[in-house]
This record gives sequence, structure tokens and C-alpha cells, in this order.
Amino acid sequence: MISELFNAVNKARFSGIRIVPANAPSLYQECVKVFVAEVNRTNKNGKRISELQFLPTAALVNIFDEMCLYPSLRNILRQELSDPALFMRIFNGHASNQHILDRCLREASLSGKPVLSDLATNYCDMARGDPLEPGSPAFMSRILATLKLGTYLNEAGWSSSSVDVLVIAKDMISLIKDNRFHKQLELESIQKLLHSEISCAHPNARQTSEALQELISDSTDADELVKSYIEISYFHYSVEEYDLCHDWNLKVMSLITDSTPIGDVIAVLQLEALFCFAKERYDLGSMLISQAIHRARSKYGNVHPRYADVILTYGECLLLMNAVSDAISTFMELLDITTKLYGQHTPTVPIVQGYLAYGFYLRSHTTGRFDMAQDQIDKAIAQAKQLIPSNQRVLEDLNSIRDMVIKGHDGVRAAMKENQVIKANNYQIFSFPEIRDKCVELHASFDCEC
Repeated sequence: MISELFNAVNKARFSGIRIVPANAPSLYQECVKVFVAEVNRTNKNGKRISELQFLPTAALVNIFDEMCLYPSLRNILRQELSDPALFMRIFNGHASNQHILDRCLREASLSGKPVLSDLATNYCDMARGDPLEPGSPAFMSRILATLKLGTYLNEAGWSSSSVDVLVIAKDMISLIKDNRFHKQLELESIQKLLHSEISCAHPNARQTSEALQELISDSTDADELVKSYIEISYFHYSVEEYDLCHDWNLKVMSLITDSTPIGDVIAVLQLEALFCFAKERYDLGSMLISQAIHRARSKYGNVHPRYADVILTYGECLLLMNAVSDAISTFMELLDITTKLYGQHTPTVPIVQGYLAYGFYLRSHTTGRFDMAQDQIDKAIAQAKQLIPSNQRVLEDLNSIRDMVIKGHDGVRAAMKENQVIKANNYQIFSFPEIRDKCVELHASFDCEC
């Protein structure tokens, strides 16, 4: 019914026929409402809606959007969105559909079980169980869709699922070595795979980093090198090889021009800021992360995955310099952004709650109240066990924070003076050449110290 009506209404619209008053809901809109209301009335056993697979993508989007108004349909909505065939039609569709899809994912996760981890599993099963002819248009389209999905999963906090999906893309790309796009796609897949592996502390990350270095050994393309160097630097920071991280950052900075994508500029500013804080060069580190925040907010706005990532880095930097109050407010902002983007049931939430618990724990040495830290860490551990039970690194980190909170007062931490920082908004905006010069000066100062 919906599909025939959708086609009829579109035909009338494009022919210039007005079928309803301008200010009235269209017959199509009313049909969507009635359809979803009927599903809500009759579908009491949680069965999937078989008619959806036959609908045009636009109608599918409207029906999912309408289903968000019914809390009783959350479980069915979650099942439908976990179907890779339906999900990918919307995900690969018009960009304007993305905000509706994100809203649907947030609403569906309120059923108590997240969508994206099941979706990733189902997608991998589909890709392996439905092989396509290597090099065919459908095969190439699937590669691009798989890379896009893997990136999205990592942004949403599902880094382990992202690795599984990106390995599928990598394996597919290995089957088209004679294709003219092979090298470009291989490089992109390795860059994305390394990023996701670092995010979940995957044991293959060093091997992937070495593979990436080998891939770019003969490259002269500045954009390729910048993106690759950033991921290699990120790997070295993640394994606490800070000097190597700094060396790769300088290589990135030497290649950045006015035409370099702003996302890459922000990434190297973040990494160099983290390096400076690890080396206790707080003034330069604060300036660098403030430059990243300015650029991210200007480019992406306040509710965006890229801005959230920069704010996470800022919070980590504040904790490293014992700026506890500023760190707590930063992680509170990050928690708000994360839930606006992905809802409460995403792995990033317990991770941010863990940072908050640690911040509250540090502040409790002044206030004498450990209850806020205890509340946050209990929530974080409970949710981490529910969402990412196999991520031992996150669980171990959260449990170590809980042990500190349970232990209570620590004389060494109590004696540490809390630092005050210059607010990120109070820094002037420097040009990138000015920033690069300051980082080169820092590098020279390290040489002098040696």
C-alpha cells in the first residue's frame, strides 16, 4: 500500500498537481502515520515488519522516523536497523537522511540493547555469505560502503566492531590488484583499520602500522603522506613511544599547506598537544589543543564526532596537568555531546564516565566526598560490562579507578596542587606556520637537553 501510494504521490508532485491544501498533511504523510500506528496496535509479539523490504528508501526513512514516536516499537526498530540490507540503503542514501538515522539509532538503543554491534556482526555475515564478482560495479560499491560503515562504527565508539568490518574491506580490496583504484583503496583501508585498531588496543596495531609505512615508502603524494603519518604518530602515542610520535608530527607539519584538509590539521594539533603534556610542556600543549578546539568548533560545530574527539583530548590533557575542575567540566560537556550524538548506550559513555569518576576522585581529596566518584565509576563499570564485555583494557582501567575510589584518601594526591589553565577560548588563533615554528623550537630544545 505505502509503496504504490508513494509512487502515485511523487508522480502527481512532479506533474505539478496539488493533491492537498498547502498547509495540510499530505495523504502520503497520513498513510505513514496510519501504517506505523497499525503496526503498534497489532504487532504485540515483536515480529519484524516484512513489508519494509519492498519500500523505496525515502518511505523507509519516514516510517523509521515515525516509529521513534512509539516507545513500544523500540525493540522492533532495533531489529529492523540491525538488518544490513535496510540500514545500508539509508546509510548510503542522501546525506539529509543521516540525522534521521542517528535519531532512530538513539531511540532504538533505549530498548536496552544497542543496534550497531549487532549490525556490524550481521553485515560481516552478509558480506561473507554473499560474495560478489571481484571488480564488478556491485563489488566496488560494497568496498566503498564497507569503508564508510567501518569509519562510522569507530566514530560511534564501536572500535572493535569497526575492525571486523574494515578487515572485510581489506580482504575485498586484496582481490582487485589489477584494478586502477587498488592502491588508493588499499591505502585508505589500512589507514582506517590502523585507527580503529589503536582505538581498541588491538594486538595487530603495530603490524598494521608497519604495513602502512611500507605502503607509503615510495609515495610523493602530500595528502596521502599526511594522513598516513598522522595514523602512525597516533599509534606511537598509544603505546607511549612519545618521541617517535613527536618525530612523525614534525613530518606531518612539514607537509601541511593551505590546501590541507582541516581535519588533518586538527589531528596533528591534538597529537602534538598530547606529546607536550606527556613531556610536561604545559604552556605549549595548552596553546596547541586550544588551536585544535577553535578549528574544530568553527568547522564542525559543537555537536559533531570530530569536535567530541578534540574535547576528549582536551580533557585528557587537563588531567595530565592536574587541572581537575577544568577536566571535570570538559568531560561533562563531552558526555552531553556524546549522548546527543549516539544516545546513552554507546561504549564512549562508560569511558567518559570513567574519566569523570577519576576527576571526582581527585577533587574528593579537597572536598572529602568520595560518593560522586563512587556513583560514576559504578555506572561506568555496569554499562561497560553490558556494552563491551570483551574489552578487557577498558574494564581493567575502570576497575583500577574503582580500586582507588574504594581506597579513599591518598596522601600523595592530596598534597598535589591543582593547576589552573588558560581557557581555550582565551587563546588567540595562530596561523599554522606560527604553530609549526613553535613546535620546531620545542624539538630543538629537546636536542639541547640531550
